[in-house]
Amino acid sequence: MAIAVSAAVLTSCTDYLDIKPYGQTIPQTPEEFSSLLQTHLYDIDYGERTILGNISSISDYECYADDLDSRLTQYPSGNYVPLFVGDDLSDKTVLYSDTYQVIRDCNIVLDGLVEDTSSEAVQVKGLAYALRGVCYYNLLRNFCEPYEGNVSGKLGVPLVTVFDMEARETRSTFSETVEQAANDMQAAISCNIQDEDYRFNSDVMRGYLARLYFWAGDYGQAASYASQVLEAYPLISGEAYRTMMESTGAKAGNMLIKSNIISSGSGESAAISYLRSKPVSRQFIDLFAEGDQDIRYSISLDGKRGFNKRPVSCLRSAEMQCILMESYYHMGRENDALAALNELRRNRITGVADYTMETLPPVNSEDNIKVDATGEALTPLIYAILCERRKELFLEGDRWFELKRNGRPEMWTHRQGRKYTTYSFMYTFPLPIADVILTEGLVQNPGYENVQ
Repeated sequence: MAIAVSAAVLTSCTDYLDIKPYGQTIPQTPEEFSSLLQTHLYDIDYGERTILGNISSISDYECYADDLDSRLTQYPSGNYVPLFVGDDLSDKTVLYSDTYQVIRDCNIVLDGLVEDTSSEAVQVKGLAYALRGVCYYNLLRNFCEPYEGNVSGKLGVPLVTVFDMEARETRSTFSETVEQAANDMQAAISCNIQDEDYRFNSDVMRGYLARLYFWAGDYGQAASYASQVLEAYPLISGEAYRTMMESTGAKAGNMLIKSNIISSGSGESAAISYLRSKPVSRQFIDLFAEGDQDIRYSISLDGKRGFNKRPVSCLRSAEMQCILMESYYHMGRENDALAALNELRRNRITGVADYTMETLPPVNSEDNIKVDATGEALTPLIYAILCERRKELFLEGDRWFELKRNGRPEMWTHRQGRKYTTYSFMYTFPLPIADVILTEGLVQNPGYENVQ
């Protein structure tokens, strides 16, 4: 009897230590590892905020920025409308944690398939590298201070490249985070993703490399990758452009990747409904000096301080053109910058005359942006470049990051007799307080050090 009891105890211990309870198993094959990442691709299709962003997250960024006028907002009952970024700072710490959960899954895949060189494994590893690189780029934009002409002394984010439940990393430097994201994106390109279901093919990753280097102030690299994407996805114009911008569902025209290709129903409608409570700012409307000759005018605006354009999160080649023209400017290639600017305008404005250095419009002193990404005062050329980008990427979540990239201007709005200010430090979101407490040496972002 005692022997039987001992055997039962041993069996019980074995079961307790078994890491595959209730039929669950650790992934072993490329197909099984792929399923871990397929969840994130599914979320992208239905709209998620950690990788590509969704209609709700894009709408929030638009509420924080200045293309919509918070001061004239009529707040609808039953809908939540962020008044300014201060309303959502606590929620951004959840975004930080959610992004690292995606990175964790990528690390599990890369650790598990490290020795598998089969073609299927290479494709899965390519997807893992792509997702991890995009996540580090997103963390850099949201949780690190911007380039502003110099990265010396700037902090990056904790870099986690292996699956380790006990790891508590401190922050890397800005440059190290850029290097990690770039290495992941380049590794994804070397894997040459061919499976259309995996979305993040080499062209998409070249687009993200252009975005990354542009954000980091490496304008030579940014221009190089933007040019490569434009060669494969040249600008489109006229009705082809209109069809692309007014399409719902799957990506269209020269979009490289797009989220929310499957409608999530009421969630999308609610986000757009609360966004419509904010009128379009007069300053943004005034950018359309050519009126209806500019195809973006009727696509974007309804003529009554409202907008026609549907919020969208995507990567398309027009953004590469915006990166190209500004990169040329910061590289000192002003004639090339002007030529790239005119090329975009010719594809959007019927019968438009090219700008010359002498005919560029003056800088609008009332614009919230006063300096460029290097901290220098605006010139007519860089201001014209920023204005074209602003029109082109309206309601695509871009303006908030343009404000952050170009000087982090302080803005204020009001509601019910109270003033609410977006301070410069608020463009960089706080790290989760729990992480700062539990991880010795983890530095909180400026402005949030005393938040409990």
